Amino acid sequence: MITAEQIKQLSTAEKLQVIETLWQELTAEGADQLASPAWHQQALQQTDHAVKECDEVTHDWELAKQSLRNKFR
Repeated sequence: MITAEQIKQLSTAEKLQVIETLWQELTAEGADQLASPAWHQQALQQTDHAVKECDEVTHDWELAKQSLRNKFR
C-alpha cells in the first residue's frame, strides 16, 4: 500500500496519474458501489441549468485530461 508520505514525494503529474488510476478502479467496480452525497444532485442541476443558459463552458473530458497531463509534464 502506498503511504501519504510516498504520495507527497510524487510529482504533480504522478499524483494526477494516481488519481486517474484510482478513479478507473473505483468505477470498474460499478456505479452502484459509488453513492453520491445528498448535495450532488442539486449541484448537477445547477450546472445543467448554467450550461443551458450558456453561463458555463464545457470541455471534452479526454481533451481536458490530455491538456492537464501536458501542463504538468
